Amino acid sequence: MEEESWKSEEFDELPSSGKPMNHSSSQRSPSTIFNILRGLKLIVCSGVFLKGSAFAVGFSNPSKGLRAIMAIILLLLDICYVFNSVYYTFICHSFETPLNSLICGNISSTNSSSASLRNVLLGADPLGILTLVLYSAVLMSNATFFWCMWKLPQRTVHCVTLEKAFSAAGRSTWVTLNLTMLIFCICLLTKIFWFNFTFKESNYLIKIAVSFRIIPAWAILTTSWIFVIITNAMKHCVTRCKAEIQHATDHSLDDIIRIHKRLCKQMSSTSESLKVWFVTHWFMLAITTVIYVASMVSFFQEAIDWYSLYKHLLTSLLHLFVFVYPSYCAASVTTQCNRMLRELNMTTDEDWPTGHLFCNRSQLALFLQYAQYTNCGFQVGEIAFGSNFAWFSTLIALCGLAVKVL
Repeated sequence: MEEESWKSEEFDELPSSGKPMNHSSSQRSPSTIFNILRGLKLIVCSGVFLKGSAFAVGFSNPSKGLRAIMAIILLLLDICYVFNSVYYTFICHSFETPLNSLICGNISSTNSSSASLRNVLLGADPLGILTLVLYSAVLMSNATFFWCMWKLPQRTVHCVTLEKAFSAAGRSTWVTLNLTMLIFCICLLTKIFWFNFTFKESNYLIKIAVSFRIIPAWAILTTSWIFVIITNAMKHCVTRCKAEIQHATDHSLDDIIRIHKRLCKQMSSTSESLKVWFVTHWFMLAITTVIYVASMVSFFQEAIDWYSLYKHLLTSLLHLFVFVYPSYCAASVTTQCNRMLRELNMTTDEDWPTGHLFCNRSQLALFLQYAQYTNCGFQVGEIAFGSNFAWFSTLIALCGLAVKVL
């Protein structure tokens, strides 16, 4: 009876032709799976994850009011962790002290109100000082990046906005970026679940505080990924400029110079809009990375369990990524501009279409002479951030390890 009622319900919606369609479910199932896989492919090859992450931390939102609210929540959380580090480092001198009193309850005499500043500094935990510098760097990086993103749409029309950067990104860029986001997301979530599993008897406030610590870390990762997309769009502008020069037949030298001048304006305007964040981020993360890498060996040696080892390893990887990778992205923009000039310099008259000005080698030489003095690329002030600065950033990141070894 149950089988008959099931069949009757299945065939109630069929046409009156009376033709059985008992293979409909088997035909529909592969189609459904195919649509799901196609949808997942479209999502992986798009910027939906980065857009959602930027929306969540207040870096990108059509509504300025909601965007400001999300950013304020993030910055207040950053400030909270900065004061929390100050509290444990200079007042309680221990991260294991419960946060249930502003005077730490059972503390040593060196923490009393009569203690001198010198005793307080000498009694500070080195790990606490490092944590304070870390959260201070994250706070300043997130604050300056929010300010730059807030002002970015108000820049000149030559500036590469976030919307233009999203539209210029290709499929390969999104796939690489989404895989990177997935890896860091899994690593950060693993840290939370591992902590909750290892320290089951910990206070729920401590568990919440540890869980919320991934938000500032994820925000500073988001700034790096957004910067990757913007620099990728800047390189796309270089490629488009080269193609426009190559197809500029029946144009004068001044016309071609104007094409290149527009590119330089795009580079300088975009670099100027991100300069405050880039300098602050680079300087603060340089300090934090050197100190952390210098202490990394001792942290690994003193790790009391596998969770502590994993935590220090993840923090080291995160700091190296957010410090070194944006430097290489900025340097790649300048490298792309220089590569365009180098490729133009290596052309001959048969590489240009008939009627092009650069069939005359002397005209090409005049253009290249002009271009080499434009300093076109990702600029920090009056200096183009090139590959030498990228290698210098890597050297700084490894400087702490060298100091520790020596």
